Amino acid sequence: MLQRFTKLIVPILIVALAVTLFMYFKSTKPQQPPVEVKEKVWMVEAMRAEFESLAPSQTLYGTVESYAMVTAAAPISAIVDKVAVKEGDEAKAGTLLLKLDAKDLRIPVDQAAADVADIKTQIELQTLANRANQERLAHERKVLELKREKVERTRQLLKKNLASQSAVDDVKEALVRQEYSVVGAELSVQESRLKLDQLKAKLSKARASLEQAQLNRQRGKVTAPYAARIAKVSVSEGSRVGAGSALLSYYALSSLELRAQLPASEVGQVEKALRKGESYVGFVKLDSGEQVALPLLRLAGEATTSGADAFFDLSQASQDLRPGDLLEISLRGAARENLLALPYSAIYGKDRIYLIEKGRLAARTVKVIGEVLRDGRLWALIEPNFPQGSSVCITHLPNAVTGLKVAEVTE
Repeated sequence: MLQRFTKLIVPILIVALAVTLFMYFKSTKPQQPPVEVKEKVWMVEAMRAEFESLAPSQTLYGTVESYAMVTAAAPISAIVDKVAVKEGDEAKAGTLLLKLDAKDLRIPVDQAAADVADIKTQIELQTLANRANQERLAHERKVLELKREKVERTRQLLKKNLASQSAVDDVKEALVRQEYSVVGAELSVQESRLKLDQLKAKLSKARASLEQAQLNRQRGKVTAPYAARIAKVSVSEGSRVGAGSALLSYYALSSLELRAQLPASEVGQVEKALRKGESYVGFVKLDSGEQVALPLLRLAGEATTSGADAFFDLSQASQDLRPGDLLEISLRGAARENLLALPYSAIYGKDRIYLIEKGRLAARTVKVIGEVLRDGRLWALIEPNFPQGSSVCITHLPNAVTGLKVAEVTE
């Protein structure tokens, strides 16, 4: 009996000892402090919003063009006798540029002059014929009157039985023939008059052809009408050109303009300003380092979905510019009140910035109306919709959102 009790109690004692040891070890193990989660604070730079009166500017890219590009064409088919200039040459007013062969230019003039002389001779002959026809008509009419008188006398004699009926018939027949002769004479006069009018019309046409030939003769000698630069020479000496073929192109040195596309968002504002007489000036920096002011002349008559072309006066710029040159221009408008200049690092997307309010970011949607130069760098110019003196975050954070905790960097 004792032996059976011993076998039963020993396992129970072992289990109890194990539980006791487990509870002891659990109660005596070291305690770890609880993990404290802290919100990260982003260090940023900020600036106080100071509203100013500033003139907004837009950076545009434009090409140089000429509104007086002239292409001289051959007036007739001829041989090129002389080419006095090359592409890129500058020519003074009255300078010979190109000349066609004098014989090719003279022959049409001589032919036209001969046509005029020939038609003048025909007119003289036709005038003589017309005069003769008129004299013939007058003679035939006199004879007709005599025939009529003779018929009347013969009728009177017939009544007195002094003439026969056959005599009356004979004079009537002669009267009819004379009337027909008068009709033929009148037709000859009319025909000669119409022929004379026709020859006069031909003479006018021949004189016009002569004038055209003389004009072509003058145009066969191309001279610079003003101070110009040669843009292109399309022929060489000795080559034959057809009528209307391009000979060379040139443009006035004073005709250069800069064409740059103005964004669609600014077209309406610029158009209103121009109508009110306000001035818009663009500034361009040339290769020489010189900065030149270019007044805005006008906007293009047609627009696209992206904007409208603006034209700037290049008369004050260097004459080294040529059509096709690409220039960067800064367009400045009239000064406006209550504007804020910010570095581009403060702009998110096209129209969003972040203010710092109570240590956290707060997004604001603003309107960017242009640019302004600050310390040699371009800053965005915006119309603020928040109070002056607000703290604006100028550090560009890729994870910027409203409510992000930040701290301003202090020097």
